[in-house]
Amino acid sequence: MKYFLPLGALLMLLLSACDDNSDQVKAVNKNGGIEISLSTAHIDSTKDLLTTHYIVWNKGNKVREFDKRDTIPALETFTTEAENDNGDTQDVKVKKDYEFYVTVK
Repeated sequence: MKYFLPLGALLMLLLSACDDNSDQVKAVNKNGGIEISLSTAHIDSTKDLLTTHYIVWNKGNKVREFDKRDTIPALETFTTEAENDNGDTQDVKVKKDYEFYVTVK
């Protein structure tokens, strides 16, 4: 059971990340499914926070909901053009965000 939980979660992530809309999941199977969401947040100039949120469903009931948080190195910044509400543009420094790639075996 311990090995099926991550495998099922990664499979759901892979299916939801496909570019072809026919493979997208419209609703989570609440009779036996795992919802996973990944997010990052900038802590400071050297660290980012990676949060993985899990919801485990069994027979239509939410069995467990939990988060796993990890500190990861922050990516560098880059310069881009930004526009304010008045239409004025200027160059600003923005932190790069991580891209998520999921591999299911």
